[in-house]
Amino acid sequence: AVVSTQSTGVIAFIVPVVGQYLAHSTVSLCIVAVIFFFSGLKLKTDEIKNAYKSLDVIITGVVSSLFITSLVAGAAIDNLPFRGQVNSTNVSASDGFDFGPQELKLGIILFNCLPCTIATGIVMVTDAEGDVMASVTISTIANLAGCFTSPLIFSLFVEGDVLGQNSVDLVKKLGLSLILPLFVGKIISLLFQPVRNTVTRFKREIGLLQNTGICLILWIKLSKSIYKGTFSLLKWQDLLVLLALCFVVHLFQLGINFFLSVFTCLKREQVCVMLLLVSQKTLVLGTAIASALPSSLGDNTLILLPAFIAHPLQMLLDSFLVAPLRRSTVFPLFSRPSCGRKTPSPDLVELANPEPVVEEPLLE
Repeated sequence: AVVSTQSTGVIAFIVPVVGQYLAHSTVSLCIVAVIFFFSGLKLKTDEIKNAYKSLDVIITGVVSSLFITSLVAGAAIDNLPFRGQVNSTNVSASDGFDFGPQELKLGIILFNCLPCTIATGIVMVTDAEGDVMASVTISTIANLAGCFTSPLIFSLFVEGDVLGQNSVDLVKKLGLSLILPLFVGKIISLLFQPVRNTVTRFKREIGLLQNTGICLILWIKLSKSIYKGTFSLLKWQDLLVLLALCFVVHLFQLGINFFLSVFTCLKREQVCVMLLLVSQKTLVLGTAIASALPSSLGDNTLILLPAFIAHPLQMLLDSFLVAPLRRSTVFPLFSRPSCGRKTPSPDLVELANPEPVVEEPLLE
């Protein structure tokens, strides 16, 4: 996914003609609809039946993914100094240092308002020998609910009544390109066993097709912005600041979820879920929401740019946590007395692991 995104960006700069030819909002929304239709086909809901077995981490993970990390990170970014939109005559919002144009600010907030990832986080939890069932359940619930909560939370950080004035059009676009295809795909998967078997058999190919759709949307958006000359209005310092800000925000997300893990006394396997899944944000839903935003908020490509930078960056950073999380001795905090997990007494340990008795040979 990281390589394909980078390659698409290079191709868009070299050959922007194809992307410019397809640069119509209907094309992007149709691609998003296809992506979410396949997401509905692959969506697993069977694990929700056994959710009671890991109810503590599931509730904590869903609430953190949808609300806590979204609101805390969004509020922090909203208070940072950003200048106006790239095409605005009022370029500078302050006399001193700023973090870039308004579109980048909205893009970072939008990305942090999204639910957790679907596939990447589950793979990392599996590699870290974490609670895979809980990760699948959290991912399913969060991504279904995120279709409704993410636009609402994002609207809290948009100045004025821009989204309110375009609410009908926004709901229509999100409903037709996102929610409807997702539920249609899931219903078809539930009703027809051959469809489920086919999706399971060609799961990898379907994932590649979805990634191709995301890359095509990126190609269209970049090509349109190149023709408009939007990137010429950006400073190279803005990109460096954006990269550093995405790095710091993801560390902030990890810190929040680590604190929640300690506070709720989660086990090691569940901590893997909180750090490797809940701390990540999905890219697919962000692409859909950004494509449906009104043009009055700024250039859609610049709003999407933080997501295309932060998504591969979070995967890269979290990959370094897999090996340490696999070792249970890394987190001694989770065996503290206040969590109610008492360490067995030495007598019980001795009874459970008796020392072998060495019989001395009889004297002849």
